[in-house]
Amino acid sequence: MGIYGSSGKTTNPMGGLGVFIGLLAAGCSAVLWVHYFDPTTTMFGDISLRIASGDLESQLTILAGTFGLMAVIGGIAGGLGGRGSGTTVASLLLGIVGLSYPVLHWIQGTTGRFGSPV
Repeated sequence: MGIYGSSGKTTNPMGGLGVFIGLLAAGCSAVLWVHYFDPTTTMFGDISLRIASGDLESQLTILAGTFGLMAVIGGIAGGLGGRGSGTTVASLLLGIVGLSYPVLHWIQGTTGRFGSPV
């Protein structure tokens, strides 16, 4: 046994923080993807109306992009010490999912290549 009853196992706080932030990013992005494929949905009640009007869409896009980037950075930083674990992989994957909508939104705004799927 190590000091203070520890068995010598270390934790990965950056990976854990990255997973939490990645969940927030993926949640924001998932809500935006639902409204991208079905703009008339009322699945989220009053939030759906605010997203459809455009006010909340830009704010959620910025949040998803920021949190997604933070999760990817947290996953990379968590794996740099050579003690990467499941939280490092989960942080990277959730960050990429969180970045999916903001990146498409940015590409669509700059090039106009992607149209509406419906």
